[in-house]
Amino acid sequence: MTRIVVVGAGSIGSCVALRLAEQGAEVVLVDAREPAEGLSAHGFGWVNAVDNGFDPYYRLSAEGLRAHERLAAATGGEPWFFRRGNLHWADSAEGDRRLAGIADGYRAKGYPVEELDADRARRELQPGLALDGLHGPLRYYPDDAHVVSDRLVAAVQERARSLGVRLRIGDAVTGLLGADRVRGVRLASGQQIEADAVVSCAGRGTRELLCRAGADVPLVEPGDDSGTTVMGLLVRTSPVPVRVERVLHAPHLSIRPHSGGRLVLHCHDVDEELTDEGQGPAAAEKVLARLAQVLPGTAGADVTVEDAFVGVRPMPVDGMSVLGWVPGAASLYVVVTHSGLTLAPVLGEIVAREVLGEPSELAAAFRPERFAAV
Repeated sequence: MTRIVVVGAGSIGSCVALRLAEQGAEVVLVDAREPAEGLSAHGFGWVNAVDNGFDPYYRLSAEGLRAHERLAAATGGEPWFFRRGNLHWADSAEGDRRLAGIADGYRAKGYPVEELDADRARRELQPGLALDGLHGPLRYYPDDAHVVSDRLVAAVQERARSLGVRLRIGDAVTGLLGADRVRGVRLASGQQIEADAVVSCAGRGTRELLCRAGADVPLVEPGDDSGTTVMGLLVRTSPVPVRVERVLHAPHLSIRPHSGGRLVLHCHDVDEELTDEGQGPAAAEKVLARLAQVLPGTAGADVTVEDAFVGVRPMPVDGMSVLGWVPGAASLYVVVTHSGLTLAPVLGEIVAREVLGEPSELAAAFRPERFAAV
């Protein structure tokens, strides 16, 4: 039996572990902290085919939607995947032109986009929307979906455990076994776990882990001069008196349904103001204050911030996912990407196949060798 250690028990690592176990591997899933404390359990969880101008990434993310459906069918517990679309609109002529260009790009790829006026949007998709400043139509992406992030991670890990995956939580990886060929990991407890391969799904811990093998995948760091914002705030509200069933992208606030009538909120411009995690509580109140501007029915309902999570996205410096065997470190496979919740199910499928000897065409454009060549 093939023995695999997966480092990182977030959404990607959990999906990798599950798919490996389904194919008969003996898997140990290791993480220094509880899954509920990580970025995956707090993420925004918008699932869509991403048209960023790079066709391989579009194909990867489009397959990601289908992989979510396959994973949801394979897991039990409370439902976590909801394919109910995404509604997007602008409050300026410039914003409308930008959204129109995005929609045209999706239509050119055959990805469905509908245009709705304010009355139809309120009647069919979200009653009570405040749309007085609307410029242009609302654009509805019916194939988009969302996940309840903490439920996803819990459901995947429960299924993985039922297939024999062993979880080692609270015991950090402090070293790799082997030199030219990685043959396992050393934990903070002193235990050594031998394996035929190690898969790094360590997110922001990727560079620290890879450096133990003399390798590197450069990530964007907070505050550098790249122009990319990697620090982000996710705000979870108390239950609200307005029913929201799909992702809403208002001009200055993004909204995702959560469990028990709660919402998850995100603002890109607030992210840009963050410099450290300590700003989370004050910034969360700023984000919450925008909710009633989008959904007036929440005003005066004593909606509060239940959780304010500040995390740092694991963003490779070129903005693209990294998938593949680490050059110069045989038997060490690395996965690191932003949009982990969006891609986790498809990455789980791809990585499991590749680690067990079946290369994937979907992964070919994302190999770590591109950094070694610089």
